[in-house]
Amino acid sequence: MALRDVGRRTFLALGTRNYRLFFAGQLVSVTGSWIQTTAQAWLILQLTHSPFMLGLLITVQFLPVSVAGPLGGVIADRFPKRTVLIATQSAFGLAAAVLAGLTWAGHPRPLLVFVIVFGFGIINVVDGPTRQAFVTEMVGREQLSNAVALNSLVFNSARVVGPAVAGVLVGTAGVAWCFALNAVSYGAVIVGLWLIRSDLLHRPARGAATPAGTLRQLREALAYVRRTPDLALAIGLVAVVSTFTLNFSIFLPALARQTLRVGATGFGLLSAALGVGALAAALVVAYRGRADWRGLLGGCTALGVFMLLAGLAPDLPLAMLFLALAGAGMIAYTSMTNTLIQLRTPAHLRGRVMGLYLWIFLGTAPIGSLATGAIEQAGGAPLGMTIGGLLAVGTSVAGIAVLLHRRRPTPRYAG
Repeated sequence: MALRDVGRRTFLALGTRNYRLFFAGQLVSVTGSWIQTTAQAWLILQLTHSPFMLGLLITVQFLPVSVAGPLGGVIADRFPKRTVLIATQSAFGLAAAVLAGLTWAGHPRPLLVFVIVFGFGIINVVDGPTRQAFVTEMVGREQLSNAVALNSLVFNSARVVGPAVAGVLVGTAGVAWCFALNAVSYGAVIVGLWLIRSDLLHRPARGAATPAGTLRQLREALAYVRRTPDLALAIGLVAVVSTFTLNFSIFLPALARQTLRVGATGFGLLSAALGVGALAAALVVAYRGRADWRGLLGGCTALGVFMLLAGLAPDLPLAMLFLALAGAGMIAYTSMTNTLIQLRTPAHLRGRVMGLYLWIFLGTAPIGSLATGAIEQAGGAPLGMTIGGLLAVGTSVAGIAVLLHRRRPTPRYAG
């Protein structure tokens, strides 16, 4: 196959005008978000000199999703998704501008930083499920797997570039410029959303009548998940893996500092290795263009095995290799889970089901962070990564067992 054909297949969804506009805006905006995430962590450490306060900042950021995550899905199904996203992205930009202004004015008190980060979390309750469900409206079901993989490509590219840019800005211009740059970056998404043509969207056909009342709408989504085996299994797997395995922001600093003793430079290399593996896998998944249980469970198994090996690696190069492979497994698993859930969900329920999915995927962060921190306090990064890896492998094995049981023919008895 010619290289041009490989590129066309890998970036298939970019042939859709609406998604191309969305993709370009996200590439700029997500990079800005990583710049701010890095800068606000630095600012909190600078103001408080407390790693505990940094952990608390992460908890505060994800707390709104933990408490009210499913409600965002109700809003995503009730209102036009493009309109909702313009509102949420504008709110993100305003919050970042306020943080930049406070920092420039010399009033970046820890409490104010926490309040603004909590505000980001509240906005994300609505933005997350809406943004995920809107992808299907832009590209349709046939290109959904490719588009989700390209979204992962954006996220992981930004995770590599954003912190590097933030490091330069913090050292030369100060953290306020990081927040200001993030505020401006949301303009790229807003412009892209304004330019999207509504007549080219894959509008959902009207399904069953949506019940009145928020709680009834949530119960409708929960009932659908319960009676759809693929959805129930996929979300059940996410509950375990996202809580105990996907805690690299906690694992890697301890691995670099306490276990391998390679300092800040080694920490940067470990993070980069994880990102490079994730980027490579995102390209492969985009080229593959489909989601299935074999790829999902294979990715989950690879994530667990190589994460465990990275925690036990005796030196930096070997740890980097295993982390790159773990990053590849992570993206294969998360991309295919996202796609499978969207494909198994009817359009009129997609926002609410994605809200439930993100509630589990992101809302477990406070619990997982506390549990992982306690484990590492007791036995270091190798123990935490071993437990996280074993749980991912065990979860994958359990998923395989459920699928095999489901496919087993029902015996017939004569009588």
